[in-house]
Amino acid sequence: MILMRQTTAPQEHEKEYTMLLNRILARFTMFDDVFSEYRRTVSKVSRGRCLASENLESLSGYWQRNCLQYTRFLDCVNAVPVPASFQQFHQILTAELRQYAKQVTRAQQAINWAQNSCCLATLQDAFTEMKHSKQRIDHALENVSGVAM
Repeated sequence: MILMRQTTAPQEHEKEYTMLLNRILARFTMFDDVFSEYRRTVSKVSRGRCLASENLESLSGYWQRNCLQYTRFLDCVNAVPVPASFQQFHQILTAELRQYAKQVTRAQQAINWAQNSCCLATLQDAFTEMKHSKQRIDHALENVSGVAM
């Protein structure tokens, strides 16, 4: 007697996960764009090549709010039910999203908001590590589906 595996439910669950994964990656890309824009603004302010209204003190509130939103985003990603076939990928994804968060914090600590100054070397290092996290996510995604960000 041949037993046939019922594949309908797991495939549906995998489809739900891939749809959710697309939303996760889109939201992560949005956060990355926001933090990259902050980096450009910090660099311009630090070099004195900014508008008179641009300063690090006013940017700090926006940065803080987006850090809080990113933390909430991480909590949601951690709560996602993951099909067995995506477990390894999801572990890499969550680890890299946490690493990215650590580097956002490191970049934030490189900025002296009240003094309107920044350690550009530390800021650059943090953003380089953020880029590496994105590359590792992309590589893991290629190994799962053959499609990358």
